[in-house]
Amino acid sequence: MMRILLLTVAYTVATCNAAAAAQMSLGLRQRMLTPIVVGVRRATMNSSQQRYATKPDLIQPSVTSVSRGGTAICDSKPPVKLLQWAYAAAGMATTAGWGTMAYTTIRDNQPAGAMMPCWQHPVFARIGAMSAASLILGSFASLAATCCESDAESWEELGDSSPSFRRQNLALATTGVASSLWVRFADVVTKIPGSNPVASHQSYSGIMQSRLIGAYGSAGLLGALVWARCLPEDSRNPLTWPKRIGDGVSKAIVSIAPKDVNDPVQVKYALITTSMLIFTGMQTVCNMPVSVIPSWTSRRLSRAFPIYTFLGAVTAFDLKEATENGRILVDKNYRYLSSGIKGFGALYLGARAGAICFDPSFPEHFGMVNQVPGLAVAAMLMVGLTLRSDER
Repeated sequence: MMRILLLTVAYTVATCNAAAAAQMSLGLRQRMLTPIVVGVRRATMNSSQQRYATKPDLIQPSVTSVSRGGTAICDSKPPVKLLQWAYAAAGMATTAGWGTMAYTTIRDNQPAGAMMPCWQHPVFARIGAMSAASLILGSFASLAATCCESDAESWEELGDSSPSFRRQNLALATTGVASSLWVRFADVVTKIPGSNPVASHQSYSGIMQSRLIGAYGSAGLLGALVWARCLPEDSRNPLTWPKRIGDGVSKAIVSIAPKDVNDPVQVKYALITTSMLIFTGMQTVCNMPVSVIPSWTSRRLSRAFPIYTFLGAVTAFDLKEATENGRILVDKNYRYLSSGIKGFGALYLGARAGAICFDPSFPEHFGMVNQVPGLAVAAMLMVGLTLRSDER
């Protein structure tokens, strides 16, 4: 499994580097050749042609020319086929990384001497944690589908081809960075209070740490590069990005409410977005036992799970907007996002049902969950909304 993960990460990084190198080379050739082409065409025109010549006549039609500070800049056609493979590789790497974290953290002797009460206990805990994998795969699949169906002639057109494209890339960049940080500081995040000597549920080092950070980091880098490249020309200055992101987040927060409260699908995704944001906040800033909801993983993964409930919130918001625009049942990328939300709900509720009905250690060995039963039930009810059909 680790060999497969390493090969996947290497392939992802290689495809990203190849795409960047190809694009830089193409852009350089175009910038060098365009003045020559312009000069030759001007020299061969007669005076009347030059008098009525327009700017587009002097530029190759295959290249989109924009102006920045009085200098012509060429925006080449994005390599959509290469991006499809890059998203597929990054999605597999991220899923493999999350699966590795779930398997190695929820098991016996984490830390040494800490034993699971029965074999069913870690099984259902891992299934619940792996519900996040559905959100990961749905997001990457939607981006690959957008590239597959796009006939964009420039990066900006690719960004405009779907309202969710830039937002999903930025969300995946955020989750990649956050996951890498969790791996790096796992020993601090999962530290057991009062332990002497100091003990943690997880601590990665060496090759394992490098592989996990490589998997998450490459996926995050891919999302960040594509997001930045697809921005409108007047927003490509990095100094303007914090303002753009802040404005976008603010606009999204005040737009969570459905436009039509009589549309049950809009209401569904508005409620899912709200609940996912609440889950993310609870697990990130609250202390135990509140932060154990909705993951049910105690201190093992309860601080990592909000990374993907955040991704779930972004996905649900995209689906709410798609419903309002009448695209949710039409566009392929939204079908992937919807499947990711439904898969999350099915795995999560299946894991909770398995723990309650088939884990002999329930409820005695669910101490944190037992302290907040109301929140646990509320979380299951809210997640249950994900299983509702997108048909009105």
